[in-house]
Amino acid sequence: MKTSKLLILILLTTAGISAAFAEPAQKAPSAAALNRTISVTLPDSEQVFPPGAGAEIANSQCMICHSAGMVTRQPPLRFGEWTAEINKMRTAYGAPMPAEQVEELAKYLTAIKGKQ
Repeated sequence: MKTSKLLILILLTTAGISAAFAEPAQKAPSAAALNRTISVTLPDSEQVFPPGAGAEIANSQCMICHSAGMVTRQPPLRFGEWTAEINKMRTAYGAPMPAEQVEELAKYLTAIKGKQ
């Protein structure tokens, strides 16, 4: 009987020590936190893409997410590379650019910032 009581005491003590050192449970974010709206103030910029065939597409589509300066500071790319970058923005990041504008924009970006 003493052995049983001792064994129970050891088990309870061990369980208590384990619980004391256990990591606290992580709380899942509430639905309200996941579905909140925030307001962000962006710096004003007068910079637009240089004039040319395709500039209107760049100003209306690229500048949804990027500044003109950010795009024009990228390394020069070939037409195929610009096409791949534009399609990556559409497919991977959800840019709302119509597929029929991709070629014209790639030609424009190659003209202003391209490798020959």
